[in-house]
Parts: sequence; structure tokens; C-alpha cells
Amino acid sequence: MPRNAAAEADDFISARPSHTLYNLCRHVLPLVLPALGIVDVDYRPEDLQRLRDLGHRRVLLTPNHPTNLEPALLFHLSAAVRTPFHFLACRESFAQAGGLWGEFIRRIGAYSVVRGTVDRSSFRATRDLLAQPGAKLVVFPEGEVYSQNDSLLPFHSGVFQIVFWALEDIRKQAEEGADGIPADADVSLFILPVAIKYRFTADMSEAIAASLHRLEQFTGLPPAPSDPPYDRLRRIGEAMLRSLESEYRLPVPKDADPLDLTPRLDAVKEAILHRVAAAAGVGLPKGDTLPERMRALMHVIETVTREEPREPTPYETELRRHQRERARPLLHDLQRLANWIAVYDGYVRAEPTPERMADTLTRLERECFGDAKIGGPRRCIVRLGDPIDVAEHWEAYTQKRRAEVAALTRETERRVAALLHAAV
Repeated sequence: MPRNAAAEADDFISARPSHTLYNLCRHVLPLVLPALGIVDVDYRPEDLQRLRDLGHRRVLLTPNHPTNLEPALLFHLSAAVRTPFHFLACRESFAQAGGLWGEFIRRIGAYSVVRGTVDRSSFRATRDLLAQPGAKLVVFPEGEVYSQNDSLLPFHSGVFQIVFWALEDIRKQAEEGADGIPADADVSLFILPVAIKYRFTADMSEAIAASLHRLEQFTGLPPAPSDPPYDRLRRIGEAMLRSLESEYRLPVPKDADPLDLTPRLDAVKEAILHRVAAAAGVGLPKGDTLPERMRALMHVIETVTREEPREPTPYETELRRHQRERARPLLHDLQRLANWIAVYDGYVRAEPTPERMADTLTRLERECFGDAKIGGPRRCIVRLGDPIDVAEHWEAYTQKRRAEVAALTRETERRVAALLHAAV
């Protein structure tokens, strides 16, 4: 359903930073993190110094997003260097707790973006913010929480296009001497790759065994406590995959490789997209990646359920109620897809660490029980890479804009992946 300008303006929520609340949160957060399972946050001194050295520069921070904790951890990083950040946050997060959470995160620098659509108000705010001297903005370029400790989803290129637009504004203001800007004004803009990884600080054997037992019971498999944990995990995954294939009426390919379930997993993901689009009566969204298409379709469904006529008649109200009831199971399908979005066969087999086992068990428990029950105390490792000077890409951008946006996207993703791989 197309969005009109008024609806788009109503959806955007701006940041309203409060210095008092920022300082309060800076002191309280270290007391809160243990309650969230984070017993330590590990930085390298040289990384913190690198960020401090960029204090007067414009910086876009691009962390990975494996859990829901990363915004708090980036705030922790902000506090560590005594520099407030702005945060780009998904629009739906502002509605949590009846809107109280939204009011809170606005006060510590968050503003909204409606994912899966061209949110011009948010794009404009991001462009304007990055053009401000000394700006520090956190954007999660994967766009989704993907629940894997050691890998990435493809980065969205949109934010990197906005970076070039902001640099264009910066250069133009300096050339024109706009608003009293001196001729020797700083016209730099940097991208700072950030990688976040978690390590359990306690033995997870019992927690993993308990999770496997719960899932075996729920999927009708005989408990096998004496078998290797990975063998049990794989049997559970295969049983759930067969059930999902039945649910979405997908035949098991006759030539399917029993050692590689990825093609069958990908077929289920595509089937979910097609089923939801068909049930909603909309075209399958276009996009370069599965997450982009999923988010676009999710936005369509959420918009249908949220928008109301300005002065609805009783009949229109009743029609809207029926529409919401029809959309509810579609959103459930899309939430299932979001849970499985980054799953591929071999993630645990390649490195059967407690973290990778827990990543996969978390997904399976969400699918079966609605929420993950497995957990344990973790140390958070935060690594900052060398900053990327966007000005060094400017000439290439003026020649081939789309190609250079793609190149900068890939380069940032590569650097975050390298940091993630090296973090121990």
C-alpha cells in the first residue's frame, strides 16, 4: 500500500537528547548490564583512543547486530569515551511499553526509521546529522537482529548512499562559506567499523543439554543424552525442517544432499515470502537480498494493520478490525522468517563452540516456545577498526555513483567481518 506524505511525516520520530539523562544512564548502565547477562565489556585501549582522536570529526559507526543488546553496548562505548552518540532505531521500537520506551530512547539520541520503505524524513535527518561538525551516529547496516555471533548479514547500501550525500552537503557548505563556515573548515566524514562478539564465561554444557532435551520432547524425538550434542542438534533441525516443508507444501528434492540442508532452508524462506505476499494480495517486493524483501513485505503488512481513516465510520472500523485479524498470522510467518533469516547448514559444524550451539538453539527455541530459554553469563568483546575516510572515495563516486556506493558498502562489511573474525 503506497504511503502518503502525511503518513510518512507522522511516522518519523526525531531525537531530543537530554544531557542530564545521558549522564544518568552513563552511570546506571554498568549496573544494568549484569542483569542482561553481560558481566564484562572488553575494549582495547588503542581502540578507545582511536575514537577519542575522532572526537571533533564526523563519524558513522557501523556495528554488527547479532542480538538486541548492541544499542546498549554502543551507548556503553559512548560513555567510555565521554562522547554522546545518535542512534538510528527501527520505528516499531518507539512504540514499546505504550510509547514510554520511545520517549526514553529519544532522550539519549535515538531517532526513527521505517524499515522496508523509502523513509525520506529519516533519510533527510540522517543526511543533515552527518553533515554537522563532530557528529557521531550509530547505524546497524545489516538492518536486522540475526542471532549469529560469528557471521554477518549483507550490509544495506542505503546508509552509504546517505554518507555520500552528507559529504556532498559538507563540501558545498565549505565552498560557499555558508552560515559563516570558514574556508579551512573540516570537510571530513569517516566510517568507523565496529565488531561485537560474545563469549560465555561459564560452562554451558548443562544449559545446552537441557535445551536439547526440551526440543527433542517438543519435536517428538526420543531423548538421546548419550549422543554428541551436535548430532542431537542436527536431528532436531532436520525434524523441524521436515515439518516446515510440510507446512509450506514443499517436496523434499530427490537429489537433496543430506549433508547440506541450506538449499532446503532457502526454499522454506522463499515459500514464506510467497505465501505472505499472496495472502496479503500484494506483489512480492523487489530487493537485492532476502532480508530487504522480507522487511519490505513486513512493512506493507504492518502499514495495512496500523493506518486508519481520519474519521472512520463504524463500518470502516469493523473492516479494519477484520483486516488486522487476517494480517496477524501473516506477521507471524514473517517473524518466523526473521528468526531463520541468517540460518545456513554448517554454521555449528564448522566451529562447534558453545556460542554457536547457543545461537542455533536460541532460534529453535523461539520457533518452538515463542522465546529462548537458553542463556548464560557472557563477556562482550568490542573491537573498532581503522576509520574509512569517505573523502578518499569522493572522486570515484563522482564518476560512477552507484558503483562506488556498492564498493564502500562492501569495504565496510569486509572490515567489520575481519574484526569479528579476529575478536577473541
